[in-house]
Amino acid sequence: MRRYLLRLMATVASVLAARGAQAQRAGTVLALPASARAAGAADAAPLATGASALFYGAQNLPAERSAAVSAGTWIGGAQFATAAVSSALGPRGAWAIGVQSLDYGSTGEIVADPLTGGTRGTETGNRVGASELAVTAGVSHRGRAFRQGLSLAYVHAQVADLTGSVVALSTGAGLTLRGWDLEWAAQHAGNTTMKLGRSASTLVFTQRVALQTPGRTLVGGRWVGLAEWRDVRGEGRTALVGAEGTFVTAAGWQLAVRGAAASHSVETARDPWSVGGSAQRGAWSLDYAYQGFGALGAVHRMGVTWRSRGPRSPSH
Repeated sequence: MRRYLLRLMATVASVLAARGAQAQRAGTVLALPASARAAGAADAAPLATGASALFYGAQNLPAERSAAVSAGTWIGGAQFATAAVSSALGPRGAWAIGVQSLDYGSTGEIVADPLTGGTRGTETGNRVGASELAVTAGVSHRGRAFRQGLSLAYVHAQVADLTGSVVALSTGAGLTLRGWDLEWAAQHAGNTTMKLGRSASTLVFTQRVALQTPGRTLVGGRWVGLAEWRDVRGEGRTALVGAEGTFVTAAGWQLAVRGAAASHSVETARDPWSVGGSAQRGAWSLDYAYQGFGALGAVHRMGVTWRSRGPRSPSH
């Protein structure tokens, strides 16, 4: 039987610990913040605009061409990255395709010595690793006040020579009335199970309900408030409140700051607050997010978003 050095397993364990004490679900890559902008406010779905909205139910896909990429080192040295592109689909629709990748890294392989009960072994000189990859495609449709989205994700996981795959469906809807924006999403729905060797785990299923307020001018900027409740199956619930402020400089830059405070129904290594910011000029935006994880360190995420100068979605 193949065994792996503790460094690789410690990396996987630290990522699970950062998600929550009960984290035993497959598809960790699907539960991590897929948008650097949203990550700056505790991964609040209303802030995942542009092509990255694909990963939050797809209902907020913009009626214009858009592209978004983000990357950063996750807990334990794991590497997490996302990329997505979207475009208009008819007069009221949009489509998008995107990729999420989580690489736990690799370490030396050893063959366990049965005389030691598996506590010692001999290195083979080979390297073994673990990773997850999700490829998602989605569409959205917008009315005057109501919008809806649908997406399908193919998830593939690999741990050494063990692999597993599964397909998951997500859907979302939103309603905008007098500047107030209410939205709901069910992500990776169904009792979807992924098998790795003899073990089987249920894919993460997330429900979100979010509210975003109309914009208000305050201290020289345009501010919106937001609140979100989400439930991740087997990992507990999160409630958050936050805000985002946007400022326009004389040089034509659009600067944004955002943050949120969150409470959790289960023990987690995540700090209760997160912050982020953006610098946008023309069609391009550079996004940053910070999230602390106590003794496990902190996560810094960077992202770049491009949006054409076409019409914007009714809620954003």
